[in-house]
Amino acid sequence: MNELLMLLITTLKSYYSEIYPSFDAVPVNAKSRTLFVVVSPENFQIQQSFPGETSGISPFSASFRISALCPASASADRLTAFFDSVIIPALCDGFLTELQCEAPRTDSKLQKLVCSGVFRMKGLYLPEQEETA
Repeated sequence: MNELLMLLITTLKSYYSEIYPSFDAVPVNAKSRTLFVVVSPENFQIQQSFPGETSGISPFSASFRISALCPASASADRLTAFFDSVIIPALCDGFLTELQCEAPRTDSKLQKLVCSGVFRMKGLYLPEQEETA
């Protein structure tokens, strides 16, 4: 799951630089004052591998919460426009995606305006195998 998270963050960073994993040690007040994005793993599911020649290949699905945060005084339109112009194109660049977005809301604890979406991806997992001589 960590590999998928880092792949997602790397892809998003190719569109916008202020992208952080939710578990980093950078406090919120040390991140960009204008707008930044936090990516959180939510769910990972792996199924039994396919039988036969493709043994070891397993279908998986994973969900990540992507949250854009800006000052509480900012316009909600700014966050939705950011999702439309940055987040959605980044996710569509190389991923088969499903994204369910939520309406912008104020997080009074963080004193930020937050717009989040849950991004779901599906794929095939093939564990690295050791080479034999």
